Amino acid sequence: MLTVGLDILRILAEAEGPLTATAIAARVDLHVSNVSRSLRILAEHGYVRKPTYHSFAVDIGVLALAGSSASRVPAVARTRKPLAEVAAASGMNAALAALHRDQVLYLHHVAPGDQVLSAVAGGWPLHLSVVGLRLLLDRPARVGKAALERAARRYGWERPTPTTPADPAACLAAARERLHDGILRTDHWDTPGDSAAAIAIVIDGQPPLALALHGRCPAADSATHIRHHLTAAAAAIATALQESS
Repeated sequence: MLTVGLDILRILAEAEGPLTATAIAARVDLHVSNVSRSLRILAEHGYVRKPTYHSFAVDIGVLALAGSSASRVPAVARTRKPLAEVAAASGMNAALAALHRDQVLYLHHVAPGDQVLSAVAGGWPLHLSVVGLRLLLDRPARVGKAALERAARRYGWERPTPTTPADPAACLAAARERLHDGILRTDHWDTPGDSAAAIAIVIDGQPPLALALHGRCPAADSATHIRHHLTAAAAAIATALQESS
C-alpha cells in the first residue's frame, strides 16, 4: 500500500494536469479499485485533492510535508553554510543540486551577499541548467537523453543564445565536449556574457550532487578563478556530508 501511494503521488506531481483513477491505475499497472482506495486515503490526509468529480491532483499537504522535512535532510542541512561562503568568496551565484529523473532539485541557491534559497524543485529547463547537465553526464547516455526529452516536453526547448544546443542529442554531445577534468562549463549557453561551471560531488550514502558557479565572473582569468572556488567548496561540502554519514 505504501509503495502504491508513493507511486500515485509521483505520477500526480509529474503530470501536466489532473488524472483520473483509471489513468493512474494504467500507469502503475494495478486494478483501479486498489488505486481508488489509496487515493481516498491520500485525500483524507490532504495530499491529494479532486478538482473535478472524476480527477485527482496533488494538494497542499505535499508542500507541508516537503517544507517541514527539507531542513532535516543532511544534504540540505549541512551544506547551506559552505554554499553561502563560496558565493561570497567567488563573487558569483552558487547552486547545489541533485537530479530526480528530469527535474533539477536545488538544495540551495544563493547570490553573493544575498539570503540562501533552499529546497526548490523543478521549474527550470534541464538543458539550460549547468548543474543538472553535470549530473546527467555521470549517467548512461540513453538515460541522459531520455531525461532531456522528458524535460523538453515539460518546459519546451528554449534557445536563448546561438550556442544553446538544438535538441537533446546535441545537448549531451556538446556538454561532453565541454567537460574537462571533472568540470563542465557552458559559458554563454544560457545568458550572453555569463560564465557557468559545475563539478560533481559523490559521497557514499548520499545522493549524487553537483555544485555550480554562474554569472559574471569578477576575475580576468575566469577559468582559474572558477576552478579554485569550485574545487575548494566541493571539498568543504564533501567533508560536511561525510560527517553526517
